Amino acid sequence: MGNKSTGKSFLRICTRIIVIVSVIACFVSIVFTQASLAEKREELHQLELKTEEICSQNEEYQRLFNDDDINSYKEKLAIENMNYAYPNEIRFYDTSRN
Repeated sequence: MGNKSTGKSFLRICTRIIVIVSVIACFVSIVFTQASLAEKREELHQLELKTEEICSQNEEYQRLFNDDDINSYKEKLAIENMNYAYPNEIRFYDTSRN
């Protein structure tokens, strides 16, 4: 009869250990899932901001395309991005900061 009670207590201890390990594993899984979820939410937020920026650019391009005023757009790009100037325009640059 001593073996039966020892076997039952061993089985109870093993069952408790398995339950405890399972609970710990579930808790760890929940923590990692929450961390991943927070990361994905931040990614989503960044993508939404980028989408808004691209939509805004697209609206500007669409407006320019619809206005048939492509020459003024080219002129604006040449002046702003490529530092072009009108033939009669005089530009002054502050070189004292260099």
